[in-house]
Amino acid sequence: MQTVVKISDLTKAHGKTPTGMMFYDSLESVRKDINMLGYVSVIDRAWKELKIGGVLCLDCRPVLYFKEYGRPLSLSDRLRLQKLFWNQGVANILVLADPTSVYIYSGLTKPENDQTNKGAADNALIETLERVDYVQRIRTLYHDLATGNYYKEKRKVFDPDQTVDAWLLDNLRALRNALILGDKGLSTTSAHAFIGRVLFLCYLLDRGIVAIGTPARGQSATMLLAERLESGSFDFQLTYLYDLFKDLKIRFNGNMFDQDLEHEKEFIQPIHLEKLRFFFGGHEVESGQRYFGFWPYNFKMIPVETISAIYEDFLTTEDPKEQRGKGAFYTPRFLAEMVVDTAVRDNTNLFDGSFLDPACGSGIFLVILFNRLANRWIYSQTGRITYTTKANALRDILAFQIRGVDVAETACRIACFSLYLAYLDFFNPPDIQNHVEKTGQPLPKLLDYGDIPGRPRADIPVIVKADFLAKETLSGETFNCIIGNPPWEGRGSKQVAQKFMQKAPELLKKDGTGCLLLPTKILQNQTDDFQSEWLKQVTLEIVLQMADYSFLLFQNALCPAFIARFKNTISNQSQHRIEFTAPKFNRDGLRKGVVTINPSSRTWLPLSDILEATRSKTTPVAWKRRLWGTQRDQKLLDLLQALPPLSEVAGKPGEGKRWIKGQGYQPYYPEKAKNSPHYPNPKPNPWELDHSFLDTDEKIQLVVFQHESITLGERLEKIGASKTYLRRSPNQNLFKAPMVISSHGFGKIAYCNFDALFQSTIQSIAGPKSDESLLIFLAGYLKSKLANYFLFHTSANWGSERDKVHLNELLRVPFPLPGHEFISLDSKKIVKQVAQKFDKLRLRLQDTFNELRAEANRYAFLLKEDDPDISKQWQKERKRQVDEFQNEIEPMIYSYFDLTNQEIMLIEDTIRIFEPSSTPTTWDTPKTVTLDPIEKTSIEPYATKGLGAYADTLTKTLNDWAKAEEAHYRVNAEGGTDKQTGLAMITISLSGMESVFQYKSISQDLAENLNRLHQQASKEHGTLFYQRDILLFQEKRIHIVRPNILLNWTRTAALNDAARIYGEIVQSNEAF
Repeated sequence: MQTVVKISDLTKAHGKTPTGMMFYDSLESVRKDINMLGYVSVIDRAWKELKIGGVLCLDCRPVLYFKEYGRPLSLSDRLRLQKLFWNQGVANILVLADPTSVYIYSGLTKPENDQTNKGAADNALIETLERVDYVQRIRTLYHDLATGNYYKEKRKVFDPDQTVDAWLLDNLRALRNALILGDKGLSTTSAHAFIGRVLFLCYLLDRGIVAIGTPARGQSATMLLAERLESGSFDFQLTYLYDLFKDLKIRFNGNMFDQDLEHEKEFIQPIHLEKLRFFFGGHEVESGQRYFGFWPYNFKMIPVETISAIYEDFLTTEDPKEQRGKGAFYTPRFLAEMVVDTAVRDNTNLFDGSFLDPACGSGIFLVILFNRLANRWIYSQTGRITYTTKANALRDILAFQIRGVDVAETACRIACFSLYLAYLDFFNPPDIQNHVEKTGQPLPKLLDYGDIPGRPRADIPVIVKADFLAKETLSGETFNCIIGNPPWEGRGSKQVAQKFMQKAPELLKKDGTGCLLLPTKILQNQTDDFQSEWLKQVTLEIVLQMADYSFLLFQNALCPAFIARFKNTISNQSQHRIEFTAPKFNRDGLRKGVVTINPSSRTWLPLSDILEATRSKTTPVAWKRRLWGTQRDQKLLDLLQALPPLSEVAGKPGEGKRWIKGQGYQPYYPEKAKNSPHYPNPKPNPWELDHSFLDTDEKIQLVVFQHESITLGERLEKIGASKTYLRRSPNQNLFKAPMVISSHGFGKIAYCNFDALFQSTIQSIAGPKSDESLLIFLAGYLKSKLANYFLFHTSANWGSERDKVHLNELLRVPFPLPGHEFISLDSKKIVKQVAQKFDKLRLRLQDTFNELRAEANRYAFLLKEDDPDISKQWQKERKRQVDEFQNEIEPMIYSYFDLTNQEIMLIEDTIRIFEPSSTPTTWDTPKTVTLDPIEKTSIEPYATKGLGAYADTLTKTLNDWAKAEEAHYRVNAEGGTDKQTGLAMITISLSGMESVFQYKSISQDLAENLNRLHQQASKEHGTLFYQRDILLFQEKRIHIVRPNILLNWTRTAALNDAARIYGEIVQSNEAF
């Protein structure tokens, strides 16, 4: 007989949700929703262990748990529930209600020790409300959760560094370090194996899978184990622990216990068990600080995927150089889910087939797949599922649908461990105790060791210890989907991930799907030949470029990541288009799990364009310019790339070009030469030791003065290098004035009018004396917004990894010489004017320096920082005058290239808005001005004009086109923002004359309807939320609706919208 649970009025109050949200008031309703299959397991555990009464999901992801009590809640009750909630680490907010009050808790604040500091014990409490007030605020709470405003306003209690994942990893790292310390320390591999088994034991105990007794009230089974290890002698404790390991080896038959336990036991010393007890006691293992038995963890709640973080730290510590060389880094859970979501998007039939992870590591992809496959099978069943039926079905998934390969044995063991726990999660603990009796067999051995002697044979070879790239690995087998994160080893165009990409089609069935997480270097380095070959071998369907999230989602990787989905079939090269998506950072997903994709971040690239770029060796630029470049940017970049590049003027010595370019010399270190057989042979030093030397790039501030240099002899003596020889001695003309010098990575640019030496961290472009004015112009141009715009969109690293530009990329900047047919007729005059302004700047700076020198009354102190205040004053004043000069010549540079006002808008928006916002390093950085509400930004002209900057650009562009078409109508614009929904709307209307933008408030009803329409138009795919633009055509009016963030309402957006609207009007045969 089914139990009917009465739903309270407070629970019902949560039921009215905005589009994109869903409140489930029963576990059964969660299970019935096929869109929730990825989270059924964790919600099931929360329902059973926390006994929640409802869960709020945003885009099918849990964000809020609700639990109601019929009696007043004590502080200890609330702390116990928050501790369990924190341990699961899935939802962000826990709402607890009793008859009078509602308590809102954060899941991103670590529980405090309520035994020692009651004043700070409730540190995770966000706010307390009366029930009536809470009911009235539910609607606002939902909106703030959907927009991320709630997390922003309460950021002190939402700290990603305080998640259970982060704290557990820190404690286990400290335990590992303690175990390997000293003469009696374990080897790193042994310490990891020992900790791995202890972790497995913690999971089994806390989840009730095995028992060692009955824990006391408020005590977990792991805490009971810690208590047992506190009693008796060392021999008793050691025997007790290893007897448990032996028992588990027999009962569970798992690969975590394959090692010779008796042999390992001999190496365990009293100090090792002492550190283990310290860890179990909830104390700080690293500092030795005791916390009176406070143990924050409960492995009943901690998701299995958390083990991935442990895997990363374990492997890199076992052999840091080897692992970094192999490029082996763990994949964060939500990034792995994103790869899976991308693989199955629009193709859920993949779940009927087989999956292979070619570099499975901790097994995170396999665990995610196993959970989804298992829940999908359960969802498909009707009626009661017997224990043995479920066990057989789950074993079939292990046997026939998932497979993983990894060369590292530690990784293989942890992958098995993770899969065992995922498997056992689908059975209730009482049944698990009888698992062997009910199924008639122990847990299957999952690890296939291959030909390694003395290792047990796998019952179900899910994990294969082997090199995926070896010819014999999985020979003759094929799979429906290959998915994972291959190693990122390699430099430049030689990435080991490329070999995985090349082999994947061999193991895919015909029309099978590949979906790999790959280093961006594959796209943006010189891999033209590889890309040409591979793109003809498969059909590349999707590129999801995650560069803007690189420091947040994949913090320890060697470079940014992208997801590539492809089919094992040859594409139609002339017609196929690749979906290219480059999401920009958005705070919507506080737990690093939901990535919002703005419509402007998504485009479709003709495969033929990429293949053409491979032939011209410009593939890196073809991909990179789509990262931040809109459609209008592409037109401007096409124009700029059609102009002669700087490389036509500047080349290597001997190439016969007008100017020469190159890097400075490299010093020779005799001691290094003695110790390294590969050290290059020395070259004679051709310069006198009193020759001027530019000491550091700190002096590179557009103008360089000779009095700022030191001598070559001083420099070589300072760094302990040979004064007779050099390691690398470039052409001497590189160091002769006039020349333009830049620091390594393009951080600073300067013009130098005297001969000077410098090391290889500085590069120069040098020319004849007759080109002095042109080289001055070049220095000013390379510092300009235009040059920075071009390099931001075309260089491999800037805007995706580091703000760095290589010399070969710098030489790609457009630099047509005066008189070129496609630039200003006044180009020669402009060059002369810039040079004259520069000469005046240099004289003013020299006067400023002389005044400061006289004030300091000692020249040597000024430069050698014996008087740092005067030196700082000089640098500050120089920067101010240089910036003032640069602002003066910016319009002149625009004029030189004959740019239009619209093209200048694209450049200004990129430099002021998009470039500063790119690749944020923290979730709450103020640099991401793209996320500022339009009325709160400090960026001009938006700070002054608000939405008017966008609207006026849009209407002027459309009206200019109308005038060119000799149309009789014009368009005007009005609009406003709505704080409640976080939306903004602009309406353009046909009119007989032009007028300026009019601000108009949005009614509440209209705002709600627009918000509902916006949510319905947008589409969710697991971890990815694809926003849609709303353009509503209503007779003679067009309504544009978007979230109110600066990214959506720039002049750049207006120019793109104008082209889109004009195209829509032309297609519908409507005229102005």
